Amino acid sequence: MHTTFRDRVRMESVATRWAVSAFVIAAVLTFAVMWGDHWPLAVETRSVGNLGAWTASAFAGVAFATSFIIEARRGYDSWRQRMPLIKRIADVGAMTAAMAMLSYLAVLAVANLFQLGFRGMYIDPIGGGALVGAATAAFTYAAFLSGSRVTADGLAMLAALVLFTGTMASMLSTPDASWWQLHFSQLGNISQSSGYKFNLALILTGLVVTVLANYVGRDVELGLTARGSESASLTRLFSWLFAGIGLCLTIAGLVPDAVSFPIHVGAASGMVVLFAVFVFCALRFLPGLPKEVSGFSLLVIIGIVVAIALWIPIGYYNLTGMEFIAAGLLFAWLLYFVRAIDVYAKADAPVAIRSGAGSTAEG
Repeated sequence: MHTTFRDRVRMESVATRWAVSAFVIAAVLTFAVMWGDHWPLAVETRSVGNLGAWTASAFAGVAFATSFIIEARRGYDSWRQRMPLIKRIADVGAMTAAMAMLSYLAVLAVANLFQLGFRGMYIDPIGGGALVGAATAAFTYAAFLSGSRVTADGLAMLAALVLFTGTMASMLSTPDASWWQLHFSQLGNISQSSGYKFNLALILTGLVVTVLANYVGRDVELGLTARGSESASLTRLFSWLFAGIGLCLTIAGLVPDAVSFPIHVGAASGMVVLFAVFVFCALRFLPGLPKEVSGFSLLVIIGIVVAIALWIPIGYYNLTGMEFIAAGLLFAWLLYFVRAIDVYAKADAPVAIRSGAGSTAEG
């Protein structure tokens, strides 16, 4: 189902109504909660920023899930109906939770940033209502539109943003100032809010990647079909390999380093191994894959190998530095690959295949 101009107008109208409603409800609730009191913008538990973060998170999650379900019933991404019901429900839950967490962390980050500029400022109920209402309306609007048209590159960006914001929030709030002298997993070993943010970011990012695996598999299927190749077995292979990367990331978040070192490290290592296997299979089994995709994928693998070598045996930096570079390369590849495979799926079949001259696509 393609998005027409009328569809876009309809979605914008509905999203605007959701945003206006969210503003009114959030503003009234904030005014009632803050009645007779003045709160700081951020830092403290009873703050406008904290209340706005929770409110925006709740409304954004509801808006995303509602719009996704409505558009699915209207026929958008009808191919997902072939998936088991439990998987479709789990996918909606994962995307909704990720959108809610991203909204929460974004509002909280902005509030803390402004608190640094307006030190000592306290806000009355009217001002608090306006600020919370505005933040809630903005993220409700964005979440509704995001849920109405979920795409592979949108999911990849959601996964990257959740991991980045969750990690940054954990880094800035951790009581362990020397965590970076060990490794990133040390952030998840702290039994405080900073540790929960980091682990939850890993879990939700991994779950979003498992949802993204369905979209990658769909694009692989379309691309292979257009080129006259057998698609069923290869589609399953690429979907499961991609989903495996997300599952490994989820396990790493569910089982912190302090709980079980072998499981945590095994999951993190498995993610890198599955990535390498995925790249190998893509280069080997996807006919007509652009040379730029192959080249960039190989550069990322080489970059990860160099990053490991700079840690051991060269000793240029510690494990944290290696993890930072490797994670950055992996997510750079993720953002690039999902866009490239989308183009691969939409590209016309080569002339030789359309004319029946052969079944092997040329680059």
